[in-house]
Amino acid sequence: MSPTDDKAIREAVRQWELAWNAGDMSAAAALFCDDADFVNVLGSHWHGRDQIELEHAERHRRQLKDSVFTPLGVGIQYIDGTSALVHVRWSIRGDHDLDGTPRQPRQGLFSWVMLRDAQGHWRIRSAHNTHVTTAS
Repeated sequence: MSPTDDKAIREAVRQWELAWNAGDMSAAAALFCDDADFVNVLGSHWHGRDQIELEHAERHRRQLKDSVFTPLGVGIQYIDGTSALVHVRWSIRGDHDLDGTPRQPRQGLFSWVMLRDAQGHWRIRSAHNTHVTTAS
């Protein structure tokens, strides 16, 4: 793959960060394929861009509105010319439990399967988000 592909994938990570921190779940959802799948840190499995947007928007209204997402590292492994496995190590702070109790800052790992569409844009086809509880 080319440096242009690396740059585009890293830009998608940056766009996720910007959208998350602005609470703009429409912009975040635009990074996904229409038929994407998303498994959140609690194991909920969401199907399609619309549900991914809806579920994230609801959580941002309730407990994530003050959260700050920071990517800590990005690893890219190309599967072929139009697909890649992307790992995004992240941290988040400023979120709350459902009862309003502030959470401690935490870290996690996204696994994204990304596809390059006919226009050359990289989109997330599948995302799996995991809390990291130990250093690795």
